[in-house]
Amino acid sequence: MNAITTFLWKKILASTVEQAVRLVGKARARRVLLIGENTNALSHALSDSVEQLEVLNHNALHTLLVRSQKKIQAGRPFLDAKDGSFDLCLVSFGLHQVEPEVAEQIVRDCMRIAPTALLIDFALAERNIELPSQYICSIAEQFLHRGHWDIYKKYIRVGALHGIAHRAQTSEFSNITIWGGGIRLLLVG
Repeated sequence: MNAITTFLWKKILASTVEQAVRLVGKARARRVLLIGENTNALSHALSDSVEQLEVLNHNALHTLLVRSQKKIQAGRPFLDAKDGSFDLCLVSFGLHQVEPEVAEQIVRDCMRIAPTALLIDFALAERNIELPSQYICSIAEQFLHRGHWDIYKKYIRVGALHGIAHRAQTSEFSNITIWGGGIRLLLVG
């Protein structure tokens, strides 16, 4: 199971990076904050196409979330960046790993520091043909990431990526489907 998942993840990652770089270009973003990256693939690809790239990787994000718990619970900004200091805030597979209320706050904070956000994460199937991909993604989450399966289920219950974006009161500019519909790149503002 691990070898199959690793192979599939490499395919998903390559497609995600390609589409993300394209959407960052479409948004004409020069100053980008990348949040939640757990590989260097996306930051490496973006470093050639933007003027300023700051990365808050997966581990740093979780450390910041623990440190900022009181601010988050109060609905206050927790990212250190000043209002409007970036053109785009990109959240890569970080929203399904936290409670929905925290995911919502991440998106709101992104919208504070940038006029546009690119949210990349698991999505609900919109058509029956997308159901197999959604099921495969959930199986991988259940078995490979035992520690956050309950959080993932809550993420799905609130509508996954689109639900979080809606709850954070964003407007959708672009919606790119990859991996058979189980993963989306949602450009919002």
